[in-house]
Amino acid sequence: MSYLVCASPRSGTELLCRGLAATGVAGRPQEDFLAEDPAKLPDYWRFWEEGPYAAGHDVSDRESYLSLVYRLGSTPNGVFGAKIHWNCLRWALAKFSEMPRFAGLDRGAILRTAFPDLRVVDVTRRDRVRQAVSWARMAQDGMWVDPVGQPEPAWPPPTGPPPYGYGLIAALEALIAESESETGWRQLYNELGLTPYPVVYEELSTPDGYEQTIRGVLAHLGLADYQGPIPAPQTRRQSDDLNEAWVAAYLADRTSRQEH
Repeated sequence: MSYLVCASPRSGTELLCRGLAATGVAGRPQEDFLAEDPAKLPDYWRFWEEGPYAAGHDVSDRESYLSLVYRLGSTPNGVFGAKIHWNCLRWALAKFSEMPRFAGLDRGAILRTAFPDLRVVDVTRRDRVRQAVSWARMAQDGMWVDPVGQPEPAWPPPTGPPPYGYGLIAALEALIAESESETGWRQLYNELGLTPYPVVYEELSTPDGYEQTIRGVLAHLGLADYQGPIPAPQTRRQSDDLNEAWVAAYLADRTSRQEH
């Protein structure tokens, strides 16, 4: 059985995916299918068979990369999980399409072929402004996640405090809204004929909501009989006073622009 955690960045997917992986029965969902417009990428960014997940493994081409992903992303019970963000979906599908066995397939057929017995988990965040602010900051300082008990270096390494930018935050907020619209994830779920399991960041990130959410996802995956403990959250909250300052500045700027 396969499942995809579908979202936009900074919606709590790392908190969710690491929690699911920690149960030992729900696969090990990672962002294995990172992809972007090659024309917009710096030279040091590489993905798939050329990227960081392939490093140190016997990966020679895209098929061997997929074999690696399936192996590392699965738990012994045969459950495979992965995460994909809306801004990467188009480019990830293009990479699949370049492979002979996916050539000529529409996006629904690509996903059904790549992920047998597919189920989906839809993760959203009610506060899109704070989500966009967090995304804008992460894009500049490279701090994607703060794991419990282990260092996670920023990539790329920051060169100084990230600057506030209204335009960047507004563009990211619009991209988040697009992913949640009828032309975004919802349309894809309809094409797949699947009903997603909804996860909301504001509930997932509470002490009581965390375990309830993890167990709800497990049930959606057909793992309702799991009676083991739900390990404590594997990541720490990253937002701080700088995030709040950007939120206040952005809301003030947006109001001012609307008035003029």
